[in-house]
Amino acid sequence: AELWPACLVLLLATSLVVAFPIRNDPIRVSCVGDSITIHACASNSSMPYPQQLQRLLGDDYLVENLGDSGKTMLKRGKCGNGGVPIPKCDGDCSYWDQPTFTRAMTSRPDIVTIMLGTNDAKGCNWDRTPDGVQGQGDLFKDDYADMIRMFKALPTQPKVFVVLPPPLFPPFPFNMSSEAINDEYPVLQRQIAADTGADGVIDVWTLLGGNNMTLRNMTHGGDTTCDGCHPKDGALTKIAQLIAETLKKSP
Repeated sequence: AELWPACLVLLLATSLVVAFPIRNDPIRVSCVGDSITIHACASNSSMPYPQQLQRLLGDDYLVENLGDSGKTMLKRGKCGNGGVPIPKCDGDCSYWDQPTFTRAMTSRPDIVTIMLGTNDAKGCNWDRTPDGVQGQGDLFKDDYADMIRMFKALPTQPKVFVVLPPPLFPPFPFNMSSEAINDEYPVLQRQIAADTGADGVIDVWTLLGGNNMTLRNMTHGGDTTCDGCHPKDGALTKIAQLIAETLKKSP
């Protein structure tokens, strides 16, 4: 009869293990993006925001930096960085067509963050061009929605977060539209997230001064960026902190 209490404890413990399995492998976070993700104006290889995010989240997470410089959300995104004269818009700068996207889709993610759109705001993409590429309106929205749905349909059923890109500051480099980045994206990308059932919006745009008109009129956003587009170390730290806070709070 004295064996019954011990057996009962063992039975309860076994039931708890079955009901609440212990996860031994880390939670995999795939950070999809462009140059702002892969390096931006980081002072060294440890300072891009995904690398800082890894340190903030710790060993229970595995963060992969899947940024690809110059790439667009548009499936027909073109290359072209402005300059005088503005170069012809050509080349394939779509994230969809890069090996990086293949890596992202096979990364077995539990969480995906998407920060794309900055290169879509280049004149080659956001304005109508002779070859018919146009980012304004449905093309950008539809392509973004397709990517969210593709990630959410993966076998790991990851949570997908839309990350609003940083503000664009004077001198508005690389022939990018400040109207697209500072006025249209904060509304449009929130709508895309809502329409597709994304798991949340991470508002880097506001974090780095998107609503601060004094800062938005300052060259390079003061000490925020090195060129008006790419965040420096301090701003990258803020991005990593905001993403970490959001992921830890996510159920």
